[in-house]
Amino acid sequence: MLHALNPAVSKSATVDRKAYVGRFDCLRLGASSGLGAGFRMQNVELSIGCDVMCAEGVLILGGGHRHESLERPMRCQGSLGKTRLTIGDDVWIGARAVILAKDYAIGRGAIIGAGAVVTKAVPDYAVVAGNPAKIIKYRNR
Repeated sequence: MLHALNPAVSKSATVDRKAYVGRFDCLRLGASSGLGAGFRMQNVELSIGCDVMCAEGVLILGGGHRHESLERPMRCQGSLGKTRLTIGDDVWIGARAVILAKDYAIGRGAIIGAGAVVTKAVPDYAVVAGNPAKIIKYRNR
């Protein structure tokens, strides 16, 4: 059904019924990729490659609030608007990982550990975990 609404979502991709993607036109989902139960994306233009696995409860947040002025409350300074995130092919994102999408990429073959909080780019084949997420090893070394 998503493919009918947005041709950038592959016919072979799977999206759990309890996933929330907001605006379908902000999502590109590659072949054989899947979004698990409780997946949520908000205020982000998200491009997901092929063969990507997103476990239960993955949260991808874009945008943010401006906070440059100390003279005005942050709530009165406006927002950053949508930001972008690109997730490469063959990525595994563990349960309840939080990814703060600020115009960067998660590289091909990366693994994001369960409960990780990703705040910056993840290189190809890196395994990251923790809060904030740090590289703990590389799959190809």
